[in-house]
Amino acid sequence: MITIPREIKEFIELQGIFAVGTTGVNNIPNISPRIFFRVDENVIYWLDFFKHKSYKNIQANPWVTISVFNKDDLKGFQFRGIVNFITDEPTKLEIKESIIKKTLEKNSSEKIKKLSEKIEVQVIRFEPKVCYSLNPDEFSDMCIGSDVDSTQLFQK
Repeated sequence: MITIPREIKEFIELQGIFAVGTTGVNNIPNISPRIFFRVDENVIYWLDFFKHKSYKNIQANPWVTISVFNKDDLKGFQFRGIVNFITDEPTKLEIKESIIKKTLEKNSSEKIKKLSEKIEVQVIRFEPKVCYSLNPDEFSDMCIGSDVDSTQLFQK
């Protein structure tokens, strides 16, 4: 498990959104944005309000990619890692409530508020295994943090 550096954690939180890439049994990629999330020292949690493509893909393949980018500074990061669904109800409720509270403090739109009131919500725990820079002036194919041999990561 890699530690998410404070600067990267703050960068993700400042952007307020990241994209999650998944693939399922059909090997067709799916990308979806996330604004309901929490970044801890070595995990990222997010809420899934729908049981659509990402949800089904994660059930079939727990490897996902997260990408966060600032278009003005041309700076960003990509994480690859494993996800799982939090099923312990007290833990799920604590994480869900903390994420909703923080998101509503930053965004007061009616759509966000209505979405946050949904009862059936999945809490997803992402454990990053590899981190890459997406900065165009850096080597984006060289990992900047890993707890695995990234050259072997996705080989069968």
